[in-house]
Amino acid sequence: MCDHFGENKKQYMMWHLLEFNEFNSKLKIRNTFPSGLVKSKRDNIWKGYSFYTKYLEIWKRLENQWYVPIEHKWFKRKKVVPKHIRLTPLVLCVWHMDDGYCNPQDANIELNTQGFTHEDVEFLIERLKLDLGIQSKIKKDRGKNKIFIGRKYYFDFINMIRPHVEWNCFQYKLDTTTYDKIAQIGEHHSQSKLTENQINEIFRLRDRGLQQKEIAKIIKTSKPNVSFILGGKRWSHLGKKREYIKKPRITQQQKEEITNLSEMGLQQKEIANKIGCNQSTVSRILK
Repeated sequence: MCDHFGENKKQYMMWHLLEFNEFNSKLKIRNTFPSGLVKSKRDNIWKGYSFYTKYLEIWKRLENQWYVPIEHKWFKRKKVVPKHIRLTPLVLCVWHMDDGYCNPQDANIELNTQGFTHEDVEFLIERLKLDLGIQSKIKKDRGKNKIFIGRKYYFDFINMIRPHVEWNCFQYKLDTTTYDKIAQIGEHHSQSKLTENQINEIFRLRDRGLQQKEIAKIIKTSKPNVSFILGGKRWSHLGKKREYIKKPRITQQQKEEITNLSEMGLQQKEIANKIGCNQSTVSRILK
């Protein structure tokens, strides 16, 4: 038996009826009150549809794979995820239609897995990644575990299941037009102090041979920030990265020249400029 749906999802239930026609499937109409009990004549009757099939051994085997007996005060069994399952776009589609929540404004999806253990949810996350290339994570909901799919894979998720959705009643779960936010990266980030043009200028100056300290003064930022940008640790979405330009090691002849210049009375800064090295290098050699 399939979970019952309201009148507006009749088209979806009819699809089940046709797909499982060989198992003597049928629909049953359920007329119930929202509260389950008749409180007054003003209560509106809720009309829904439930999907049933004839009892067969195959359903019993599947039930034994998804439910295992346990010793509990109130429950006789618990729901588990069979380790042999593999996910396909069609499986993902039906999963989303039944137990998925779509948030098109923020471009994310939640799959309700609160009935499974933490280990089973992690297994489903791994299957999403291996079988379909969709990365997700666990989201806590009142102590239970949901599967959360963020903006990075939201559109891949929707485009993957869209060819299998033939029900007009579920088009709202395929929305890719509502989201219009700019990704909070680069110069669009609230904490960004540089622009993309300034980042490009940093790489141009570096290609001209300027040192990081000189670049930092021109761009009016810190030397560590320039180092992170050139190394690809910041603004990496631009696809730019430069290897550090290392100066050649000081030769023995240059060391002797540094000593001679010092004995002649030149300051360390003057020696560094003449040799073409840092003042700290001159100081270390003289010590």
